[in-house]
Amino acid sequence: MAFTSTQSPFSGRARLNSRGTLNWIAWALLVIGALNWGSIGLFDVNLVALIFSGMPAIGRAAYVLVGVAGVYFLSVPFQGAHDDAQ
Repeated sequence: MAFTSTQSPFSGRARLNSRGTLNWIAWALLVIGALNWGSIGLFDVNLVALIFSGMPAIGRAAYVLVGVAGVYFLSVPFQGAHDDAQ
């Protein structure tokens, strides 16, 4: 199976299309999730639970969004290159 090349969300293009914007949002969510897991592993501090301690539904939604971003990024290698000049 051959993997196609994809455009990085860091390509530096001035204009973002819908997939580029989605890549940036998913990337930001993954960074938030990674920082949270790092803080749990290093310091035993769950930042999401700490920030949203009084709002469990919002904290749960944050976990779901990070999970959806991870699943989305699993599909990125199979999306293929796209044309920004649409």
